[in-house]
Amino acid sequence: MKLFRRITALACVLACLVVTPVSATVADYYDIGFMKFNGVYVNRFGLPIPNVAARGIDVSSYQGTINWAEVATDDVSFAFIRCGTTNTGVDKMFTTNAAGAAANGIPFGLYYRTYAPNEEIAKLEATYTVMCAQNYGATLPLVMDIEGSTLAALGTAQLQKNIQAFCDVVRAAGYTPMVYSSKSFMNTYIKSCPCDKWIAQYGDNFTYTGGAKYWQCSSHGWVKGIEGRVDIDFRFN
Repeated sequence: MKLFRRITALACVLACLVVTPVSATVADYYDIGFMKFNGVYVNRFGLPIPNVAARGIDVSSYQGTINWAEVATDDVSFAFIRCGTTNTGVDKMFTTNAAGAAANGIPFGLYYRTYAPNEEIAKLEATYTVMCAQNYGATLPLVMDIEGSTLAALGTAQLQKNIQAFCDVVRAAGYTPMVYSSKSFMNTYIKSCPCDKWIAQYGDNFTYTGGAKYWQCSSHGWVKGIEGRVDIDFRFN
């Protein structure tokens, strides 16, 4: 079985050579995966990923200038675009990315990296995210990105209050709210939330059992139109 998996992985690598941007190096090929082969999305061992509806990406200023016309040709069915953070303000590539995705027919949602210490700040973050969605035509969920030690220190009760406040504002504006976090952070600190979940768990299998709409499976993806690595996401059925 181990030999079969290695052979399958090698076959996937060879197939990826045809479509991988030239910026990829040999050391990166193990991290490609998560592409569609023979009509089925597979992990890095070439094994099918169950219940996948679509593949997408999430981006921020870290990806630099993106050629969205090329992205649209590389099996990217949706995108989540960072619109800002509490600490640094507007993402410097947000307007460019939102306009590029829209112009090339890629449905997108927005995410905001929160550092809100209380419900009032969470409401302001949600209000800003809604304003961005209205101005740039986002149609997918508006996401509260919760991670890191600063947020963990707030404790579960306060995090849940912040999430509720964010969700209330987003829903009142007619959008779908969602929370992004890692599997570990969600299980340890958030525990439950009144909205859809987008879970980060890097690896070949998704083992989060709390119900999730989206899975961020890798930070090492390669997509046409983006120099360097990009996060790969799946939307589940």
